[in-house]
Amino acid sequence: MKLMLENWKRLLEGEVVQFPHQPKVNKEDIQLVIDIEHQIASRLVELHGNNSEVPIEKLEKLDEIMYEIEGMFKV
Repeated sequence: MKLMLENWKRLLEGEVVQFPHQPKVNKEDIQLVIDIEHQIASRLVELHGNNSEVPIEKLEKLDEIMYEIEGMFKV
């Protein structure tokens, strides 16, 4: 809150305030993450026979891993 008020004061005084930017992932990197997730999910299905037999814990863990990988690509 204090930082926000300080930045507001600077802005009113005419200073240029650098606001933080949202990290983004480019389209190629997103596609790579999607492809990796698809390949891993396909192998899980192969190991367990069909999609409904894959334990939910493994799918949740896969989601966690994929979020971490996606985060590595953010700039």
